[in-house]
Amino acid sequence: MKFTIRARLATAAMATILTTVPAYAEDLNVILFGMPYTYGLAELEDDFEAATGLTANIEVVGQDVFENRITLSFTGKTGDIDVVHTPVIQVQRWVEAGWLHPVTDGVNGMDTKDDILAGPLDAYLVKGDYWALPFFAETGMMSYRKDVLANAGYDHAPTTWAELLEVAKAVNSDDVAAFAMRAAPGQGFNMFVFPMIMRAYGGKFFADYPNDLTPAINSPETLEALNLYIDLINNYGPPGAGNFNFSEVAAAMQAGKIAMFVDGTSIVAQSLDPEKSQVLEHMAIAAVPEGPAGRSPAIAVHGLGIPADAPDPEVSFKFIEWATSEETLAKIALAQPFPDFTRASVAANPEVIAKYESINPDFLNLRVEMLNDAIGHYRPLLPQWPQIGAAVGEHINAAVNGLESPEEALAAAEAEMAELLAE
Repeated sequence: MKFTIRARLATAAMATILTTVPAYAEDLNVILFGMPYTYGLAELEDDFEAATGLTANIEVVGQDVFENRITLSFTGKTGDIDVVHTPVIQVQRWVEAGWLHPVTDGVNGMDTKDDILAGPLDAYLVKGDYWALPFFAETGMMSYRKDVLANAGYDHAPTTWAELLEVAKAVNSDDVAAFAMRAAPGQGFNMFVFPMIMRAYGGKFFADYPNDLTPAINSPETLEALNLYIDLINNYGPPGAGNFNFSEVAAAMQAGKIAMFVDGTSIVAQSLDPEKSQVLEHMAIAAVPEGPAGRSPAIAVHGLGIPADAPDPEVSFKFIEWATSEETLAKIALAQPFPDFTRASVAANPEVIAKYESINPDFLNLRVEMLNDAIGHYRPLLPQWPQIGAAVGEHINAAVNGLESPEEALAAAEAEMAELLAE
């Protein structure tokens, strides 16, 4: 009953806020890249119109298409985007380039600001202003098949990367590959997952981030991590694993073709989807493995921002307020594999709790544990990071696919990092 009352109050409050929006002659153009939240949001276009009288064209595209589209819009100052998918990892660069409109006044004027998780919200605080509202805070997690590990004599998931390699050797077969992980090059692809191994082995991007930005990726620690990553993918992964991205990883586990993977919670949730997993009864989850330097789960925060040249930032913010509201996030969490919501009220929603506990009773608690273990600068928060991440990711992928030796890849990556920082 408490949830019902709270939901009605939230709906009433949202209607009061949103019905004050001034008339807007055209559809709001919203550009997002594909993930469970964005797919779910696109299905709620009619809800937005019902709440506001406004219409929105919510376009969900692939990440590569998204990058090309927004670059043309931002640099051309076309004013054709009202709301833009805004990953935290891009914010420093976009703010420096003058591509975003601050949303500080809107955020501070929200009655429900305190309901937003502080960490994800503060990730968008740059130079004293907020630049987006978060809808997603993901961290690292392991998904594995209990039956495959049990058949090889293991009654629990590996707790270290070295142990994971040992388990992979024991369980790998022609029918079920032992392991998969993102390997496709990109700052949001292999460079989302590889640092989990690199940091666990003591590797780092810079000598002393953020005080000393001397590139330091070419180290014995990172080399050890890279060799393990290559070994796992090439010797214990399914065919083509050297260029897998998150979609291929999730699909392989849903089809029962791999025994273990480590990725973000949104991808792990897809492996537990009752409608898609062919091996759901055998699935389990575990913490990200540790290394000699400890555990370093991935972390990624995504939000919605307003381009600097958006025609009406006030109307754009009203869409963002609706799209990140308790009511909207709860609907998406219930309709999609989306456990990465950013409001405390959604985490306390009995229906949401029941859904994810029915899939795996440990999921939400393990997510909190991994978020607590993650570091905010898991991927460095620098304006140059998108270019650095892309460059390093290309060399890591080249090493996986035998185009460069691991030593050559790290040396070239470090040199390219220095060049990008010097520009």
